[in-house]
Amino acid sequence: MTARKLYIGGIEIPLSASHTLGQSYAPVQAVNRPRMMDGTLLQQTSWSGKLRTVINGGGLMPAGLQTLDFTGSIIIKCIAERAISGTSNVFLVPAARRADYGVVGRALVSDVWQTTAVTMIGNQATLTVAAGATQYQAIYWPELVCFCDPPTETRGARNADYGWSLEGEEI
Repeated sequence: MTARKLYIGGIEIPLSASHTLGQSYAPVQAVNRPRMMDGTLLQQTSWSGKLRTVINGGGLMPAGLQTLDFTGSIIIKCIAERAISGTSNVFLVPAARRADYGVVGRALVSDVWQTTAVTMIGNQATLTVAAGATQYQAIYWPELVCFCDPPTETRGARNADYGWSLEGEEI
């Protein structure tokens, strides 16, 4: 169910530069966990809800990202989907998602995930109820506005393979 096209800063990454392609997400938050005199652990959260993403690719040619201005923000139209799950069929989906790929709904019926229709009103996804469903998922593809360092690039010494990696942190 992976999105077919990856865009970084408006540049479509060519298939020949992404024969291998992977993307990971990790939460970014301001959390402090001090211990009290008796050893009890407290958690103090200042903010949360942002993402860090790492995209790794490789193929027969470089990704071609050198013309991007990494001193400013970069829009990444992500290739890896994320899912929100629960027992309700109604979900609030993040606004920071790709408009060119719709939200996909799934229902868990007898331990098998099946596709179910989705109606979107703003950021609210309402999945069609499936008889016997015990859980639902709304699947979406993020579109993140990030600060990124220029990508790292590699070239195979004995073959024509290129590799690249880009890290971004949501603003």
